[in-house]
Amino acid sequence: MRSYCEVYVKSVLPAIRLYLAERLVRDYGLTQLEASRMLGISQPLVNYVVNKRRRPKMLEKLITIQRLKEVLDKKAKELATGEANASNLACDFCFLLREENIADQIIKTLNYEICKCVNGKA
Repeated sequence: MRSYCEVYVKSVLPAIRLYLAERLVRDYGLTQLEASRMLGISQPLVNYVVNKRRRPKMLEKLITIQRLKEVLDKKAKELATGEANASNLACDFCFLLREENIADQIIKTLNYEICKCVNGKA
């Protein structure tokens, strides 16, 4: 059994970063290098995702959650226009996903069994 935090850091956050990188490059005209530096991932990985040579299964599962996709699209726009800063992306998303009850949907979609955390709900 895992904690939500463990699942989030190991599985959800990397997929979120890849989705945002793809949106920033394709929809908002950032270069792959700009997107990779903004999100803290490598430029070659952004290249693989943008050119559809790599599409993680986790990402495919997560974007089936409509509310999560809406939140990610909004965040991509904010990052592209400078309204949001990517420095606290991990914590901001964790808080938002829990606040909007999207975290529960993620756990169900990924078929994880989660233990109850001391500092939040699972």
